[in-house]
Amino acid sequence: MQKTSGIADGKFTPKPSVQNSTLKIQPSPQAVKLSATSPPSAARSVSALIAAAGLPMDKLSAAIISFARFFSLPLKPELMAAMRRQALAPSPSTAASATVTPATENAPDLGTVAKNREALSLAAAAAESKGVGLDPKGLEQFAEAIYPDWQKRQNPDERNRRQHKNSDEQEKENAVPKTGNLSAAGIKEMALETAEKNPLLALLNRLPGKNGQRWLALPFSFSEGGREFKVSLRILLEMNNQISNHAVCMTLDIAESETGRRWLFILNGPNRHGKSAASALTVYLQPELSPKACASLSRELSTLMEIPPERVSVKNRTESFPWESGCTDDVPLAINEAV
Repeated sequence: MQKTSGIADGKFTPKPSVQNSTLKIQPSPQAVKLSATSPPSAARSVSALIAAAGLPMDKLSAAIISFARFFSLPLKPELMAAMRRQALAPSPSTAASATVTPATENAPDLGTVAKNREALSLAAAAAESKGVGLDPKGLEQFAEAIYPDWQKRQNPDERNRRQHKNSDEQEKENAVPKTGNLSAAGIKEMALETAEKNPLLALLNRLPGKNGQRWLALPFSFSEGGREFKVSLRILLEMNNQISNHAVCMTLDIAESETGRRWLFILNGPNRHGKSAASALTVYLQPELSPKACASLSRELSTLMEIPPERVSVKNRTESFPWESGCTDDVPLAINEAV
C-alpha cells in the first residue's frame, strides 16, 4: 500500500515518506509463510519452536512464540528476535522518570517487569499482524491498552496487610467485582470513548490482520465503592461470508489498582462448526480461590449468564494472557453477534 503514517512520541501524525515513518502500513517483508516442508507448529512443542527460532529458553520466549501463533505470524528467527528486542528495550516512560527520581524508588518489582515485557511482546505481535511498525513510545501505549495492571507499584504496607487476612476475608474480596449502576451500554461508551481519545489505538483497532481477523483493544477505568478498577476489553473479530466483523472471542481483563486483584472473563459463543449451541465462559482469578469457592462462583455465573454449568469454568490465574497464549491449539469458538 502507498499510504504511510507515523507515530512520534506515541502520537499519530502523517509522514511524507516511508523512510521517515515510524508506523508503516505496508506488506511486511517478514510476513512469508513457512515452507511446505516445515512441520505444523501446532504439532511441535513450545520448547522446540523456541529452539528453532533461535531464542533463549525462557518464559518471555515462550510468550512470544504463543502470541505469534495466535496472530498466525510466521515463526521466522529474525521476526521472533525482533519482537524480543522490542519487549526488552528500555521503557520510554521509565527512562524519563529516572532523571527525576532515583532508579530504585517506587520501581516496579521483577514480576511486574516480566509481565510488562509480555504485554509489550503481545503488542508487538498484534502490530506485526496488522503490517505495522511502532516506535518504543507507541508500542508502550499499545501495551498499556492491553495490560490494565501496567507499571503497577505495590505499597509494601498494603501487601503485608493482605498477607495477614484470613482466608474467608480474602475469598470474599476475590469474588466478582460489584458493578453497581454500570450497564453494558455504559461500558461500551466508556471503552469506545477512551480508545477514540488515543489516535494511535483508534488507528490500530481499525486495521485488519493479515490472517483475515481483526484484534481490538479497548481500555477504560471506573471507580466503584471507593475502589479504582482498570479494564482492558479485547475482542477478536473475523470476516466471513455471512457476517462482517464476526466476534470470535471477547475478554474482559479487570485489575483493581490498590490491591492487585485481577479478574479475566473470556466469553466464547456457539462453536463455528455447529457442534454446540451454547456459549462458554471461562474466568481466571488472581489471587487464587479455593476449589470450593471456584465451584460456587461457577454455579453463580452459570445462573446469572444463563449458560449451562458444564460450559462455565472458574480457574486460578497462572499467566498474564491465558486466552492469547493458550488457545492456538484449539478451534476458536465464535459469538453470534456483530460488533
